[in-house]
Amino acid sequence: MQNGVWNRSEQFCFFTHDIGDLHGATLGIMGEGAIGQASAAIGRAFGMRVLFADHAPPKLEGVTFTPHERVLAESDVISLHCPLMPATRNLIDMAAFRKMKRNALLINTARGGLVDEAALIRALDEGLIAGAGFDVLTVEPPRDGHPLLDLRRPNFILPPHVAWASDGAMQFLADQLIDNIDSWAAGKPQNLVT
Repeated sequence: MQNGVWNRSEQFCFFTHDIGDLHGATLGIMGEGAIGQASAAIGRAFGMRVLFADHAPPKLEGVTFTPHERVLAESDVISLHCPLMPATRNLIDMAAFRKMKRNALLINTARGGLVDEAALIRALDEGLIAGAGFDVLTVEPPRDGHPLLDLRRPNFILPPHVAWASDGAMQFLADQLIDNIDSWAAGKPQNLVT
């Protein structure tokens, strides 16, 4: 669009590259909390098969877990929704990229550090995955020279960590904070991280 290719096209739409369907595709989710569950619901609404990656406890009751390696191998889209902890740092590394489908898309809107950024660049360079969309980086705010800021390619997108910044989202976070403080003061702490 920006380069005027559509304007010069004889066709009413682009046929210059493969276009995949969400219906029938597999969505692999790492992290089964509220955001992971909501992402699963959206995926199912599009007719996607949803796999939650197995992990060490604690685990949400009622969720069927799939071995991590199988999620990597079978997913067309992998979406990260887990916290950054020592066990999840570089959860997606070069070994993980080598297990993914070549047409896989990786989405990280959770935390920078879950993906080895140098391995991501290498995986994109080598065609190990089809593309990636990130809203987070290991270092934020990034500085000039950050390799993902300089990554100019059509199969990678990096907005400036704004998915949480709407007025409604900020109000929700403030309400959640107040609820957590009230629950703690009442001797009934909630949303505990172990």
